[in-house]
Amino acid sequence: MSLNTFNLHEPEFRRIKAILAKMQKELRADLVLLITRSGQPVVVSGTAKGVDCTALAALAAANLAATDGLANIVGEKEFSVLVHQGRQRSLYISDLVKQFSLVVLFDASASMGLVRYRSKRATALLEDVIRDFQRSMEKTESVSTNPQFSDEELEELLGR
Repeated sequence: MSLNTFNLHEPEFRRIKAILAKMQKELRADLVLLITRSGQPVVVSGTAKGVDCTALAALAAANLAATDGLANIVGEKEFSVLVHQGRQRSLYISDLVKQFSLVVLFDASASMGLVRYRSKRATALLEDVIRDFQRSMEKTESVSTNPQFSDEELEELLGR
């Protein structure tokens, strides 16, 4: 499934929204976002004054892409988690199934261990939702691109 054709269905959207909302509440985070690796917001939980979610998503994706390059240079396969600590706010960015990223904007006074722990749990749940969705889409695409017709149905379709 290409990211360009990724369309989330309502049940998956609700599941993802619930995971992000729970994480936001547990961490008292300003924002929790699921974004594509190309930088498009998919699901957003929370509101942060003065934060443009679209710009945040695009820059977080670019940051993760740049970090992939850094990992290659130092001989690592990947750096799947990025943390940016500020005086007031901090960012936690993690990879999800090589197609998405989880972005958490939280108060800098929050425990980094707790943020990592909750993010790891949420990432596992989100990956399950995404993989289930991808499997269901593959089944749907397989059925629609490879229809099985009986001889009678084929003759009827061909007008014989």
